[in-house]
Amino acid sequence: MPPDPQPGGDRPRARPRARPDYFGMGVLAAVVLVMLLLWWVFPWIQRIVSYQDCIATGRITGC
Repeated sequence: MPPDPQPGGDRPRARPRARPDYFGMGVLAAVVLVMLLLWWVFPWIQRIVSYQDCIATGRITGC
């Protein structure tokens, strides 16, 4: 005859707590950082391109 099971012996064991996964938060932070960088750099790039377009049309003054 098999032995009587111990109380709670048929319950599955609880897994040890795993460390939180910060990969998703890191990717989100990187995307936000790139967006802020582009928001800061875009006016500078737009000014350069606009000046080059002005020179390309032949207007030397008034750019």
